[in-house]
Amino acid sequence: MLKGMLKYAVLVSLMTSTLVINPVEAATKQEKQVTTAFTKYKTGMTITEFAKQRYGKTYKNQLTKKNGRTVLKEKSPKQDTSEQMDFLYYMIYDKKTGDSKNYMTFFFTVKPKEKVYRLALKSLDFRGENPMGVRQSDKQLKRGKQIKNGMAEQQLDKVLIGEGLGDWMTWSVADFSHTLSKRDMERMGLGQGKGRGKVYLFRTNHPNERLRIEMAFDLDKKNYRVSGAETFSSDQELD
Repeated sequence: MLKGMLKYAVLVSLMTSTLVINPVEAATKQEKQVTTAFTKYKTGMTITEFAKQRYGKTYKNQLTKKNGRTVLKEKSPKQDTSEQMDFLYYMIYDKKTGDSKNYMTFFFTVKPKEKVYRLALKSLDFRGENPMGVRQSDKQLKRGKQIKNGMAEQQLDKVLIGEGLGDWMTWSVADFSHTLSKRDMERMGLGQGKGRGKVYLFRTNHPNERLRIEMAFDLDKKNYRVSGAETFSSDQELD
């Protein structure tokens, strides 16, 4: 599981240290509210600080101790340990209604001999009422155009019909430096251990086809760049 979570962290781009709020463009009012709430959870915050932000004045009622560490009473879907770090994560969505139109994932880490978990990775995913089950951009790839790795947002915009990139499907932010040393991050293949990324789902000239684009922030060029592209059937459900 640890390997999978680290692979996910790399996928959402571990390439920068600055958090920038991204516009939601055509998103609904509720989606904008969720996105704003998401930005208030900062990497490096402790589980206690996280609980204060999430629960307000009643946050202490949501905390407990496990192996000498403060954790949420809410059960983590998975927790594990490795030579470099221990981890656990939580998912937030409307449990009362079972509404998972949007959900946030928070990945906390701590060194094996230390006591305080800190937020290392967070992601926000929007679902959609379509066969793929995810939020899609309303932008479409122009006929005869291709999307290539390394394209900046402005270059990507030029090969799409309409202005802008539309709504993203996933937005993620990571910073493992609060837990891991530079040497540890290098050993684990995490680079600088800091980053943010976005995932979009665009239309193509084929009505039954969608193009999934991953974008990572380029630390040197100070902008988002295409880091991956994959084509899917429009009726294929995405995780």
